[in-house]
Amino acid sequence: MKYIYSILIFLLMMCACNKDASEIGSLLNGIEAYIEEHPEEALKVLESVNREELTTRKLKAKHALLYSMALDKNYIDVTNDSIIAPAVDYYKYHGTAEEKLLTSYYMGVIYLYAGDTEQAMKKFVEAERHIASNVSKKAIARLYNAKMVAYQSIFEYSSALTQGQLSARFSLEAKDSTRYFNVVNDIVLLNVLLNDSAAADNWLEVLLSNYQFLTEQQKSRYHAIQLNRAIRESSNNIKAIIDEYLSKISDHSIINWLYVAEGFRLMGDYQSSLSALQSYILYDGIEDAAYFWGLASLYEDMGDIKNSLIAYKKYVECTDNTDVSIFNSDTKFIEERYIAEIHSIKQRLYITIISLSLVAITLILIILAQRIKRVRKERQIERNRFDEERRTIVGQKELIEAQNEILKGEKEEVERMYSSLKSEIEQLRKIRKDKSIDKDILASVEQRLNVLNMFILAELSDSFEKIAYNELGKLMENREEFLESTRKTFMVSHPKFMEYLRKKKLTEWEIGCCCLYCIGFNGAEISEYLNRKAIYNVNSTIRQKLDIPKGGTQIDVFLKQKIQEYSL
Repeated sequence: MKYIYSILIFLLMMCACNKDASEIGSLLNGIEAYIEEHPEEALKVLESVNREELTTRKLKAKHALLYSMALDKNYIDVTNDSIIAPAVDYYKYHGTAEEKLLTSYYMGVIYLYAGDTEQAMKKFVEAERHIASNVSKKAIARLYNAKMVAYQSIFEYSSALTQGQLSARFSLEAKDSTRYFNVVNDIVLLNVLLNDSAAADNWLEVLLSNYQFLTEQQKSRYHAIQLNRAIRESSNNIKAIIDEYLSKISDHSIINWLYVAEGFRLMGDYQSSLSALQSYILYDGIEDAAYFWGLASLYEDMGDIKNSLIAYKKYVECTDNTDVSIFNSDTKFIEERYIAEIHSIKQRLYITIISLSLVAITLILIILAQRIKRVRKERQIERNRFDEERRTIVGQKELIEAQNEILKGEKEEVERMYSSLKSEIEQLRKIRKDKSIDKDILASVEQRLNVLNMFILAELSDSFEKIAYNELGKLMENREEFLESTRKTFMVSHPKFMEYLRKKKLTEWEIGCCCLYCIGFNGAEISEYLNRKAIYNVNSTIRQKLDIPKGGTQIDVFLKQKIQEYSL
């Protein structure tokens, strides 16, 4: 089967020459289908493609993206963007969500290989914006794994753990066991570094229960993490763990010799520790900060202060540049800024929705007002007909007497309202002169003042009466708004009085009721006006909060006394 597959790859390489645009497109689609499982063969075919036959921007972008993927999967590190540049330019405005995500991801990987963690994280966050239901789970898992690596490089272990858990989740959903077990090893190590033993045990159990499915590299990491944890906790079974590690992993090139060296050092076996450090150099070939730290600690324990100091100085030289780079890096704030940006966009969206809702409510109120006007007109016609019948039945005299009683009551009510309105107009005029008052409150004051002036004119001339009542109707159709308007007016005209009410822990609605009492309403009128049949319960609550004894001063009298007291 492998022989047949090799022949197929050879034929694809032969077909990559002298093809038109549609055939090249089909070839690239075919490579995309097997690049995950056979990256080496995919790289060979991609390198055999005649670049001059990539005649469209789309083909160039597709080839650039697949070529970047193939290089990465063949562990060929690229530190400049020359290869992937056509994909970046094209997929910025075209392509599927997955193509956009992968382009940003591989651009981030290039920055990561170049040591620019900050730019890498920007690209990873940009890639994350393209996560959608039609994006493959493998691609998402790969992205979160890269973010985990970026956070690990700047020692942000808590953030790295979050990204690692996301990568594990999507790897599992994609049934990508290799990546899943790799990231589980990372999660265990991060929990160890964060001193979360319980979480580390849970994830180690996942690896142990699937030990037979682990690759040799994954098994080595599993034992290395076990050893690292035993070292950190100064466990008594370090020797047993090292023995198991070295016996089960036959390929010494993948053993974590630094952990082994540290384990031997803690056991007091200095010769074995030194031998392990030499194996580290033999297989990894890098005298890095970790190597010099281990060497300095070993020489110190052996009493060789001179060599310990030399090794420690080399350790400091290795870490100075790295520490400065991490300190100056803005990587850990990039994702926070992205979240803040999304929050800002959501806020603007909410404001837009609220604005549109207010417009819709206004239109509905206009329609309702027209409907109410029509209903009132119909009722008026009905009342007129009823009055005519009543005049016929009861007689003109009784009708006139009844009308006189009604007019008398209306006259008394108008006189009471007229007196109250004149007083309120004077207060509102004083308020309007204060330029420091909030614009919303001034608008409410101006609206009320216009309506009240109409009522004063209505007393002087009948021609204003209809206008005045229409304006009052508009102002009072929304009773809760009228209550709020009254409360705002008192908040400006009698701030000390309003402060007194708030200190008594009255709610805004209860404060509004107190304001209505102060402008002349009684309990029954407030109940009828606000359609609150339980106003007497509210009154009882207000009396309790204001410490007015039962059977004592009436609530309206008490409030008017208080407003005079706080107006002095």
